[in-house]
Amino acid sequence: MPVQSQTAIFVAVLPFQHQGEEERLAYFTEGLMEDMITDLSRFTGLSVLSPHSTRQLSQSSDTILFNELPAEYFVQGSLRLLGSKIRVTIQLIRAADRRVVFAGRHDEDFDAILQVQDDMTRQIVNVLQQQIRQQVVADQHHKPATKLAAYDYYLRGMQELKSGTLEHDLKAREYFNQALAIDPQYARAYTGLSLSFFNEWSCQLWSRWELSKTGAQEYALKAVEMDENEYLALAVLGRTYLFDGQYEKAEHCIRKSLRLNPNDADNLILIASCLTYLGYPEEAESLYRKALWLNPFHPDWYYAYGAFIYFELGEYAQSADLGARIPKDASWVDFPAYQAAAYYMTGDLTRMRALWAVFLEFFQTKVARNTDTDEAAALRWFKEVNPYRGETRLRAFWQYIEEQLSGLAPAPETAPDKPPVGFSFYQQPGELWELCYQGKAVSLTDVKGFRDIQRLLSAPEQEIHCLELMGAAFETDTGEAILDDAAKKDYQKKIRELQADIREAEDMHDLERAARLSQEYEKLVAHLTAALGLGGKLRKTGSAVEKARSAVTWRIRSAIRKIEKHHPALARHLDQSIKTGTLCRYAPEHAVDWVTD
Repeated sequence: MPVQSQTAIFVAVLPFQHQGEEERLAYFTEGLMEDMITDLSRFTGLSVLSPHSTRQLSQSSDTILFNELPAEYFVQGSLRLLGSKIRVTIQLIRAADRRVVFAGRHDEDFDAILQVQDDMTRQIVNVLQQQIRQQVVADQHHKPATKLAAYDYYLRGMQELKSGTLEHDLKAREYFNQALAIDPQYARAYTGLSLSFFNEWSCQLWSRWELSKTGAQEYALKAVEMDENEYLALAVLGRTYLFDGQYEKAEHCIRKSLRLNPNDADNLILIASCLTYLGYPEEAESLYRKALWLNPFHPDWYYAYGAFIYFELGEYAQSADLGARIPKDASWVDFPAYQAAAYYMTGDLTRMRALWAVFLEFFQTKVARNTDTDEAAALRWFKEVNPYRGETRLRAFWQYIEEQLSGLAPAPETAPDKPPVGFSFYQQPGELWELCYQGKAVSLTDVKGFRDIQRLLSAPEQEIHCLELMGAAFETDTGEAILDDAAKKDYQKKIRELQADIREAEDMHDLERAARLSQEYEKLVAHLTAALGLGGKLRKTGSAVEKARSAVTWRIRSAIRKIEKHHPALARHLDQSIKTGTLCRYAPEHAVDWVTD
């Protein structure tokens, strides 16, 4: 699945400024910024960067940080009290040249602030429509009209939730209940209550596990009953259904949440974790990468979810690397067990044992509450608490721990079927390719260039004809020229566009689209290279050599780019050592004992 539209416009909403010392103006300013981000995110064709990243900026003068944000436009605004009125100013600025393409000002009574926000959002979207000369808004989702006092309490509650402690969650509930006392139909207040319980539950306060899960689910249901488009409530609801084993309901809710707002980075992370449990790790990884893109200054806890996703993709070294970036107490209780499993799968039993010991400590203090328990109970809990719909790559690790507990197998120096450090291999024992170099192993999904590289590694220093790599026989040129100059240029332009599209699809881990584009590319290359000779001159039809030379070069370089994302050292080695052309050759800068069978 594509993670973003090629026509999407990327917008960053900078923190709104307020002039005045009144407390209510400060949190209203924060709330209006976040609401504008949410509202803009709901427009088809717009992608809005996470407030976690934009909150680190003030105005467009913050050049260094601003240049790091992948946005084409940014919005900045300010609020100022003028007696009984409030003045709201807004600017839409084009990132390329810092030119102001829209500026607006509203002087309204304070009670009219919600309508002002809706007006500003519509104005900004209208300007963006003109800038890209196409309709980027398929549908507009209005906030329901809510009394300002209820909205005031809602904003205060959301501010409390950001602290992430039980004390602040309880304070947030007071504010949300006050909002509901004013407006009993206020869906967002119910969403806030659901999130307050979800905070407890997702942080796994095990003494309140069922209470917190029930509270999160019931208030999420109430929010969706009031407003079926409350996307955050739907995401929470989906996760509670997942842990109840109601997988179809869970998938329905999280996919609807994703459709309603595909640009909330934090919510994308939550949805990605659910999709992993449901058996869609490839799709989950694409959403994870999109969340990183939308929120380049993301918090460290994103890495924990990334480690979880990459483990289920079979990319164990990547999982272990991401997990190592997380402080010991900054994730969920059984996350050290996932880290231990990742190290087991890479053959590092020393780190595996250390992380498994951390998990046992967490289980003893946070789950068992220091009651009498044992390692078998911790393993049993680890297997039961995670709501996988189908298979999981944890099974090999679980089996290993069970064998150790039963005494059936002594602890080996390295994990079963795993090579010692320094051993290098490049194999495809199953659906995935297993690559190991300089002690680091990765598992990657198949692309055609991997087979070409494997053939070259199996015969170092030998020249292998490109036709042999393609599996084609030698042919001679016969026939007449089939392309004129204009047609040749059109084909070459299309090929460049396809190459760029393939790179984009691979970067976003959209495997289905990349495969489809690669097939189209190879067909086009086959036709064009059959008609062109050396120097791009028109030639007679039928040249298999030129066709093979071009296709093999592209396949190998594309494969190396894919490897680079997961194993940079191996990619550098291959890039420097593999020579492509009519005759291809692997000439390593230092000897490597490759196992390729």
